[in-house]
Amino acid sequence: MPTTPTAVSHLPPPARGRLPVVGHALQFARGPLKALHDLRGQGDIVALHLGMLPIYVVNSPQLLHEVLVTDAGSYTKGRMYDKTRPVVGNGIATSEGAFHHRQRRLIMPAFHRSSLRSYSEAMREQAESVIASWEPGQRIAVDRVMHELSVGTTVRTLFGTDIDNSTIAEIDSCVGVFLRQVIMRTLTPNFVERLPLTGTRKFEAARERLKNIVDTIIDERLRADGERDDLLSLLIAARDEETGEPMSRQQIHDEVITIMVAGADSTAYTLSWLLYELGRNPAVEARLHDEIDTVLDSRPVTFDDLPQLQYTQRLIQETLRLHSVSWIQMRRTINPVRLGDTHLPAGAEILFSATTMHRDPALYPDPLRFDPDRWLAPPPREAFQPFSAGPRKCPGDHFSLTQLAINVATIAANWRLAPATRRKVREVPAAVLRPNHLPMVVRPRSETAEHRRRPDSSVAKATQSPHGHILERS
Repeated sequence: MPTTPTAVSHLPPPARGRLPVVGHALQFARGPLKALHDLRGQGDIVALHLGMLPIYVVNSPQLLHEVLVTDAGSYTKGRMYDKTRPVVGNGIATSEGAFHHRQRRLIMPAFHRSSLRSYSEAMREQAESVIASWEPGQRIAVDRVMHELSVGTTVRTLFGTDIDNSTIAEIDSCVGVFLRQVIMRTLTPNFVERLPLTGTRKFEAARERLKNIVDTIIDERLRADGERDDLLSLLIAARDEETGEPMSRQQIHDEVITIMVAGADSTAYTLSWLLYELGRNPAVEARLHDEIDTVLDSRPVTFDDLPQLQYTQRLIQETLRLHSVSWIQMRRTINPVRLGDTHLPAGAEILFSATTMHRDPALYPDPLRFDPDRWLAPPPREAFQPFSAGPRKCPGDHFSLTQLAINVATIAANWRLAPATRRKVREVPAAVLRPNHLPMVVRPRSETAEHRRRPDSSVAKATQSPHGHILERS
């Protein structure tokens, strides 16, 4: 349990390079991911000063386990979630205390195995619909297409298959505006939100439009007769096991918004990074295709196939490690706490990065090498946190893993995707860690192995690190 300091607080040391007034704000603004990566060698906990605001960065997996699991009750979600709450409401991602625990009890049955089995059909059908329009030699923006696929899957899993494509596109646009703005709002003073900036106006318009879309769908469902087999129906039918009370109309709204926002970028860009790695690693791609062909034998993937797709699962795990899209998360101390050798006051903002932890050579040998087989001997649990941990672990983790596996199997059974540019793929740390561009060329599976390894004449070889990694950190 955390202990309350009885003497003057012993705070973590400031990170190197602190400047008067602005602190580390310029370093962080120039390259937030690099700034966080550089902190890993400076101590288990390091103070990053954004102007006058100290943020305590936890680098130690063991101390992070205390924050997230063993002493989780001593922390709330923190500044980032304060900025998120105006959009998603008081959903499971932003609520606190007893209310959060109640909502978690109510929402978890919607992600049980029996529900995932039902959702998997909608996941496969949405993936089949997207790839049916591809043609050999077509150049596609994989990051954009996977985002549309992810949002479409989430919306149709939530609301059923009768949601039209124009509504899905509008939801996709609104969610995109929000996710592009949320990190900026987290790391800037509150008064900036009140300025008449273009980004602020777009943010408010998207928030209002998304609210209206969701309210209309919920109201129509509440008036409708008959049962439906989708996630919204499960939320409406949920009853508190202690009181028998259902969720309020507002709470259903907040949970629906939360699910759409939380699932949109994370799954889309994880899948994008996975396809990027397949395109760069012919041997990995060949092993995936062999497994898909052996297990599926030319039929569509089903939920029951997933345990047999073991290499596919390792491929997903390695993508979640090397390309942890949830690159920044925060907590706030409720009371003064002792964390390791330091004492933090009440209200202290804590930051941690799964991305930099998953690329720490002390935890993962040769960390920039993409190697699915490293998961034959998994690391300690506290060193791998793609969905966080403890009582606030993402309740949709198995939903996301199922969606990733279904999508990978469906795409790999029909197509290959090859890099279509010589330009480096740069990581953009927005709400999640996304690629700045990811153009790829669609190829049929029938191409020979010799042809697979022959690059297009129009595609120059990328400059690679000694490990073959061509990411450019921002």
